[in-house]
Amino acid sequence: MSVLRFEGVWKAYRDWTQPPRTLRGVLARRTSVFGARARRWALRDLTLELPAGGSLGVIGHNGAGKSTFLRLAAGLGRPTRGRLTVDPDTAAVLSLGSSFDPQLTGRENALTAALVAGMTRREAQRRLPAMLDFTELGEFVASPVRTYSEGMKLRLAFGVMAALEPRLLILDEVLAVGDLAFRQKCHERIAELREGGTSLLLASHSLDELRANCEHVVWLHRGGVRAFGDVETVLDEYERASIERTYERTPVGGPREGRLRLRENRFGSQEMTVDAVEIQGTAPGLPVRSGDPLHVRVALTATDGPVKDPIVVVSLRRAGDQAVVFDLSTRADGVTLGREVARGEVTLSIERLELPAGDYALDVGVFEAAWEHAYDYHWQTYPLTVEGPPGATGLLLPVHRWTTEA
Repeated sequence: MSVLRFEGVWKAYRDWTQPPRTLRGVLARRTSVFGARARRWALRDLTLELPAGGSLGVIGHNGAGKSTFLRLAAGLGRPTRGRLTVDPDTAAVLSLGSSFDPQLTGRENALTAALVAGMTRREAQRRLPAMLDFTELGEFVASPVRTYSEGMKLRLAFGVMAALEPRLLILDEVLAVGDLAFRQKCHERIAELREGGTSLLLASHSLDELRANCEHVVWLHRGGVRAFGDVETVLDEYERASIERTYERTPVGGPREGRLRLRENRFGSQEMTVDAVEIQGTAPGLPVRSGDPLHVRVALTATDGPVKDPIVVVSLRRAGDQAVVFDLSTRADGVTLGREVARGEVTLSIERLELPAGDYALDVGVFEAAWEHAYDYHWQTYPLTVEGPPGATGLLLPVHRWTTEA
């Protein structure tokens, strides 16, 4: 039994960006002279199924058809062609604040959203205190939603969702907003719903989030399915494609900047560049003691106008065998640099670097908001020597002690 089924679904919109046709062209196509425009296909022959209790991730670049797919799955609109079946017990959090009245208070919007979700007025009134308690908005629930930040809207949307137990839950990128503690609270509630049998449809640019929450992934490209399968297989293919696009966009030649050279240890379109990397506030290459803090500062500059919500990545590999020690990103940790970024500075702080003594190297990069390609990626460019007691091996040197008994 399935909670969602697309069977040969196509979805078209009028393309109002195209110039008007000539009268001859209009007559030849038997379309209206006034306002006639070409169709733009947002989805093309989409066929897939989400079984009851299952979880499906959705990836794809901007314009791939993700939003149209999710809106149809949420019951917002009908396909142009094909057949769509959606479980009537579906809850969706698609665009933060899009369903809220900005003039109403958070409390009033929560009550309205509960009624729209199918609760009776008595049930909604009874559950309202629990919804508002989940949001942790305090006195702000009495303020108009137009005064809310994106994070506050997320809290309000999830406060309502947390009171529901739908058969299908649809989420679109919303977990990328808000502070880490509240995002963890949302993940815990989603896990409870999943354990209770709720199916999950999740669109996210965070591959780590998809790996953590989904069993299968569909990769949409230009309105069609480019890949569909288990989460690891599809995401590995997606990442390989991103690497290929990055290499293709990397300029040929160019001046050497210190130890950096394009297409050798520096890759990316250069629409935003990593201008400086400092470790512990000093030049890269100085040693760090095992167990000490590690701070990596990255300075960024857009080269041709601001870029939208870039993602900064810092990875550490062991020299020799290239074993990955950690691979961290601002996106995975819910940190955003801003909607339009011309210049920026990001610092990654690790409280204790619990590593055996040895030689390592940092990879530092900045990526496009949809992970489509790297703007600038410095590969194995920043050496890091860790000093510590000899004899330990492996990737981790945990805090430990030995006790003996005679």
